[in-house]
Amino acid sequence: MQYSDWAERRHPCRWEAETADSGFWVPDRSEIVTQFFTRYLFFSLAVIYFSTLKDVPPVLFSIEQLLIALGAYFFLNTWSFSQALKGVTLLKIRSAMSADLIIVTLCVIHDPNPIPPSALAFLMVLLGNGMRYGMRLFAEVLGGAFLGMALSFAMRYRLGSFEINAGDVFFGVFWVTLALYAYILMGRIEAQRRQLDYRSRFDALTGLLNRHGLLAAADSIFDKLNTGIPATVLFADLNQFKEVNDRYGHGVGDRVLAEFAQIFSESAEMGVCGRWGGDEFVAILPQRDEAAIQQIFERIESRTQAWSTSNGLPMAVSLGVSHAPRDGHDLKTLLSVADIHLYQSKSHQPETASAPSNYGILIDEPKAT
Repeated sequence: MQYSDWAERRHPCRWEAETADSGFWVPDRSEIVTQFFTRYLFFSLAVIYFSTLKDVPPVLFSIEQLLIALGAYFFLNTWSFSQALKGVTLLKIRSAMSADLIIVTLCVIHDPNPIPPSALAFLMVLLGNGMRYGMRLFAEVLGGAFLGMALSFAMRYRLGSFEINAGDVFFGVFWVTLALYAYILMGRIEAQRRQLDYRSRFDALTGLLNRHGLLAAADSIFDKLNTGIPATVLFADLNQFKEVNDRYGHGVGDRVLAEFAQIFSESAEMGVCGRWGGDEFVAILPQRDEAAIQQIFERIESRTQAWSTSNGLPMAVSLGVSHAPRDGHDLKTLLSVADIHLYQSKSHQPETASAPSNYGILIDEPKAT
């Protein structure tokens, strides 16, 4: 399905969507700090390691030049740290990952040991970046790590007078196996994380956002109000739903809820729709005028009456509406205003309605003042 910019706000607040089917996880501030201080730790270990070596045969650089490269990495890492604290983007992530891969590749090329322990830092780059941002970036850093390993060992053998031995082969096979296993395991963890995230934000019965999902989506939407983007909030409450449950059973009640959820979400078009709880539903739309809202209500009414008549089941609803920023700047305030209008509408609803055709929708929208 293709969604508008508003409908894309159905997705998790920490998932940054790049396209319709891809994106990356945005870490919070504590994760960013942990990641960059880990980089500083490995930078310090690299400086200590290469500074204490008595003999480092130059391949591309001398030991002094390698330490200068590490110093440049330190300043680049510090700049990336400051930029990440301002906001994480795909370009910033890839830039920091590339710097990690390049400096580790240089360290492995100049490691004088036949089996270079510095090559283990490739795994830290792989796990530290891939496990934090999602499978798309995990695949990218995995490919970069494979390329860095292949390049560094090829240069060691060709320019550094190293010879291939059984230890190198075992180390290479072990490294590749561990990297691929981490990628497969992360894929399963990512699938579970997505499933848990979906369950935490979506209502299992209707497939719409639940209260938690609505509040998260509303935070994203109403943060934009400072830039002058208005919004309209619709609040729906099914009438006599308790009587439906008591008379026909909860199975039929669930069927009524699921059907109305589909009618409500499809009638709201590009809105962010959810089940607030029980028989209450909410839609957050780009600003709509009175005529547009009337059309939405009429669509809901006609479809609701058609379903009620064809299935022989009563399904009626009262609706209220509020507008941001006129009536408030957050979802709970706007729902309170819409709730007042809803119950003003419900107070005019007929008390008796035994036949499905007697059920309808009452509309009460406040006039602009």
